[in-house]
Amino acid sequence: MVSNELSIKVKLILYIVVGVFLVLAVSTGVIITTVTTQQEKLAYQQSIELARDYANQFDGDMRQSKAIAQTLANSMEVYSSANRDEVNNMLRNLLLKNPTLTGVYVGYEPYAFDGKDTEYADTYGHDETGRFVPYWNNINGTAALEPLVYYDEYDYYQLTKKLTMDVVTEPYYYQGIFMVSFDSPIIKDGKFVGIGGVDVSLKYIDDVVGNVKAFDTGYAFVTGNTGILVSHPVHKDWIASKTLYDFDIPEISEAADNIREGKGGNFETVDPATGKDVIMFYEPVKTGNYSFILVVPKEEMLAGVAALRTRLIIISAISIVFMGVVAYLIAMSITKPIDNIVSSFKMISQDAVQGKLDARANTDVGIDFKEIPKGLNEILDAVTAPIRENMRVTNALAKGELKTRIKLNLKGEFKQAGDTLDNFAQYLDSIVDDSNNVLTAIQNNDFSRPVRVQGEGDLRILTNGIEQTRLSLDEATTERIKAEKALRESEKKFRTLFDSTNDAIYLHDMAGNILEVNQVACERMGYSRDEFLKMKQMDIDETLAIKSLFNRIKELLELKNNIFETVHVTKSGKQLPVELSSRIIQYERKNAVLTIARDITERKRIEQALKDYAEQLEHSNQLKEEMERVVNNSPVIVFKWKPEKDWPVSFVSENVSQLGYSVEDFTSGRIKYLDILYPGDIERFHPMHEEYKNVHSDQFNQEYRIFTKSKDIRWVDERTFIQKEPSGKIILQGIILDITERKKAQETLLRAEEIRKKEIHHRVKNNLQVISSLLFLEAENFKDKEIVEAFLDSRNRVRSMALIHEELYQSGDMYTIDFADYTRNLLNFLSKSYVMESKAIELNSKIENVYLGMDTAIPLGMIINELVSNSLKHGYPDSVEGNVNVILELDGNEFTLKISDDGIGFPENLDFRQTASLGLQLVTTLVDQINGTIELERNRGTSFDIRFKELKCKVRV
Repeated sequence: MVSNELSIKVKLILYIVVGVFLVLAVSTGVIITTVTTQQEKLAYQQSIELARDYANQFDGDMRQSKAIAQTLANSMEVYSSANRDEVNNMLRNLLLKNPTLTGVYVGYEPYAFDGKDTEYADTYGHDETGRFVPYWNNINGTAALEPLVYYDEYDYYQLTKKLTMDVVTEPYYYQGIFMVSFDSPIIKDGKFVGIGGVDVSLKYIDDVVGNVKAFDTGYAFVTGNTGILVSHPVHKDWIASKTLYDFDIPEISEAADNIREGKGGNFETVDPATGKDVIMFYEPVKTGNYSFILVVPKEEMLAGVAALRTRLIIISAISIVFMGVVAYLIAMSITKPIDNIVSSFKMISQDAVQGKLDARANTDVGIDFKEIPKGLNEILDAVTAPIRENMRVTNALAKGELKTRIKLNLKGEFKQAGDTLDNFAQYLDSIVDDSNNVLTAIQNNDFSRPVRVQGEGDLRILTNGIEQTRLSLDEATTERIKAEKALRESEKKFRTLFDSTNDAIYLHDMAGNILEVNQVACERMGYSRDEFLKMKQMDIDETLAIKSLFNRIKELLELKNNIFETVHVTKSGKQLPVELSSRIIQYERKNAVLTIARDITERKRIEQALKDYAEQLEHSNQLKEEMERVVNNSPVIVFKWKPEKDWPVSFVSENVSQLGYSVEDFTSGRIKYLDILYPGDIERFHPMHEEYKNVHSDQFNQEYRIFTKSKDIRWVDERTFIQKEPSGKIILQGIILDITERKKAQETLLRAEEIRKKEIHHRVKNNLQVISSLLFLEAENFKDKEIVEAFLDSRNRVRSMALIHEELYQSGDMYTIDFADYTRNLLNFLSKSYVMESKAIELNSKIENVYLGMDTAIPLGMIINELVSNSLKHGYPDSVEGNVNVILELDGNEFTLKISDDGIGFPENLDFRQTASLGLQLVTTLVDQINGTIELERNRGTSFDIRFKELKCKVRV
């Protein structure tokens, strides 16, 4: 074969050159294609990121202006002084403190601010209507006041009123200034009363965008939602006069459609300003629906890609030629004895791989190659000693012996290697010593000692890590001191809330040692707080021995809470009957018992009075005959009924004549007692005979209306005594008293009481709204997220209670509220309170049409506030949309309140009943307060199911 006739030299040259050429050609092609593609993508990505950064910058500026308008509207919602000068001063100060604003204003509906529009007509800062529409602006260079104009026509007022939501207007000219308006509605009692807003000049956008440069000749401009140009670096005459559609270029028109929909993207086209082929990148500015457009000439953007492709081709060609020359030189230097040399080399390499450095090459080879193994053996001899010395030093360094150094007298590059190893050991030793000094200082709480010896390469990661740790610990210590200060202030506020209740509150550990009390307990029992903290629960409750305390706590652990009555002994020795409501809570990471003690002295007194009354009534029955004559001459009429249908009368006193009837009318059966009852009160009269077979009470009383013989309607008070004979026969006897005049007086008093209660609820609502506003304004003074969040949580809780009093003020009976309407108002408030521009979280409610009593509505409102707030704050950390649902259903006489979301779900390792979160502790306490139960479901989000009964509710038809 031809290949057998070729020499090994030719074969080596041929194989190496051809193989290297093929490999380099293929790999060069792949590298050029991959690198150029990546460079092109990188150029696109850099342009996109540049456009997006500027879009986000402008979005942040606009969101700040929008937040000012929202804060202004929210403040006016809770503002109740109705002082025009005070509001004007507030607007002027707001304009002066925010130099980026062109104007600040509020605009109220006619007579909605203070009802005095007529008095202010054509006065300073008002137009001919006298409406409160002050517009503070610096258009002429200084802060000046003028009334708003065109509010009956323009979108800044009319669109905000129509939608009752935040509005950002399209750019417009006003008094020669190109500006945009941010407006928010002012809602009071669920009704639109006006707007609060700010004006921002768009000139700064043109100034900033005019300085943006991309590559060599690229530029940028900004458009509005409709495509109108807000800025342009060259054609200033296009600003506010041209839109993207006016260029009549399909690609630009399509991009204008995307901008209207709030989308971003890029496209290739011909620049109408320069006539060049360009790539336009557009990114939305979400607040106001603006868009930032970056224009980059395509030739400039891809110039680096073309240059890189040319350089890679040249380098690859040079590499192929160079490898061909190398292959030729290698082949020319090899002859037949290469096999023997290779075999010897293989043996040495195998020994070297196994760590045997004493192996040597066989020198019994041809004369031409004899010097090769000989030279190799000399090299091995020269290399082995330095390697072993370096290994010795390296092993010592690995063991932490950083003082170890090279001892052999090395020469040449081996000396350089040894010196390098010695220098590295000394360098490493200095880094370790310096780092130890820093760590020692940190252990002594001294964070001021910095790292003075900086490492290089990977060692820089170590020294930088130590320095960053020192800085982080220093910062953490500073923040911890601030947090401790904030915690002390928070504890002070908690103490104020703790002491504001009318009941005594005790907190003791599982052994009965008192840990905390409120001011009411101290005042009621006569002990100081310091005295209480040295006492046990048994010291104030003589009925509570150690054994019974343990039994009571054991019962409490099983039932979660319990209510019972006992007697407390004050410091003066006075016995005080109390009702205790206790539950287990976590206090300083340990179980403790929280007990609320309610003074029931008055209730006991009433019970004793009722008992005394029963005894007196029994005594009066024994004096029946003696009193009969007196009764007949008194306004009290005595009856004796048969517990049968229509309640026939077996006896009636003679003074029934005061109603126009005779005794015979009833005893003869012509008239039965049911015949004289007012139809509307029949259902409230005596139940049927069967219902009294198992009656345990011996008396009852009721009030109802009856007809006189002349058909007049009179109110009577009936007091009936029930006797049950051994045979089972029921005897009903009692008296009725005409109380018509008393009823009229009571109705007059009730109307006056209702008016008083309305005024109280109105004042309480206003005071709570003021507290809510103060908490909101105070939160703005803090930067710490947790402190601000605590203020806002407290504000939301106060607001939920204020809404209850507002509903009671508007209700018909002053005792129950429309809970469906209350829930909608509360969710609307929470939606505004947790403003999340980048998220679309829907708050949905489905509430049974019922009216609930205040004692149930307030705890339920606070429960909804806490759980919905938790969903909004923690349920959607990464999602941009979701649903939070509040459902109240009635089944028989049992309610089910379900609060759920489709967020990330409640943590599996967290027990909501044993958490340190104040909000969840409030939820469990409030559920116990309404004698309800609460369960948590973690399927597809978080769902809390709360079941309870309400005896005072009314179903709305």
